[in-house]
Amino acid sequence: MSLSTTYIPGAVSASPAGALSTIVVNAYSRPTGARNGGPQVMGRFATGEFVLVTDDSLSPTLQVVRGFNGSRAVAHSAREGFQYGLVSDTTWPAAAPQVVQVAPVTITNAQEVTLTGTTGTDAAIVTAPSPAILNCSGASGAGINLPVPTVGMQYTVKNSSSGTLKVYCVGGSINGTTGTTAVSLTTTGTLGDIFWCSTAGAWQGAPTSV
Repeated sequence: MSLSTTYIPGAVSASPAGALSTIVVNAYSRPTGARNGGPQVMGRFATGEFVLVTDDSLSPTLQVVRGFNGSRAVAHSAREGFQYGLVSDTTWPAAAPQVVQVAPVTITNAQEVTLTGTTGTDAAIVTAPSPAILNCSGASGAGINLPVPTVGMQYTVKNSSSGTLKVYCVGGSINGTTGTTAVSLTTTGTLGDIFWCSTAGAWQGAPTSV
């Protein structure tokens, strides 16, 4: 099996870990083998919180247990990416730390992103959990929408498109400017950028040629 990708169309409030609540996703299709009412489907917000789906009979409204798998049940902004699949899916968890002999090796997440849209609200959704490398391809002028960040998050964005790549963060900011105003990465000169967060809700970029 594989994980499915969607996003939340509206904001989700913070909640005590373990609390039962409802969330709404843009689209949902029950994974093969899952049964309603059973602890078999798990979801993950792009900013790190896991939820356990306990009822999907009214999808795309889902009844979930917040803060599953030891995560924090924090608030999430509209259009944040969301992945879901069977709890037993072999792709959970993404980028688990691995140890080879005595040397710790961390595997970085990665996502192949097909650029879409001309604004932040229709740009491609990022679902790969931070830290991650995003290899972005598609038409010039199209873009991606980064999730509203929490402190410590980081994405490396590589422009593999046919021209200019637009980077947005609807609900947050990039380099001190509202995230609905795009940061442009070109195919000459600045080929990519590393975005990191040291203040909640605010991305900072360090242009590079990656």
